[in-house]
Amino acid sequence: MGKREFKTELDYEIIDWLLTLPLEQRKKELQQCNMNSLAHAMAKKYPLNDAKKMVKGLSKTMNAEFIKAVRIYKGDLPAPTKTRRRITITKPRYWPPILASIILLLLIVFLDRLMP
Repeated sequence: MGKREFKTELDYEIIDWLLTLPLEQRKKELQQCNMNSLAHAMAKKYPLNDAKKMVKGLSKTMNAEFIKAVRIYKGDLPAPTKTRRRITITKPRYWPPILASIILLLLIVFLDRLMP
C-alpha cells in the first residue's frame, strides 16, 4: 500500500485535521504520508508557521528538510540545480613499460657481449 498523497481539495481537509491532532498521534499519521506531496500541498495554501507546526515532533533532519521543501515550493528559496560530477578519465601510460623493456633488452645484449 502506498503512502497518502495530497493532490485534491479534499486532501486540504486532511491537512487541517492533521494540524489539530495531538503531537503523538500526528507523528503516527505522518509516517503514512508522502512528505514531498504534503510539502507541496502546504506550500500552496498554508503559511510557513503551520508547516513548522506540522513536523514539530519529527526528527531534526526531517523537520529541516520539510521546511526547506515548503520554502522551495513557495518560491522563498531557489530550487536546487542538478550538477553533474565531472569524471576524470586517466589514459593508460604505455611509455614507462616500453622504456623499461628496451632498457632490459639493451642490458641483456650488452651483458651477453661482455660475458660470453
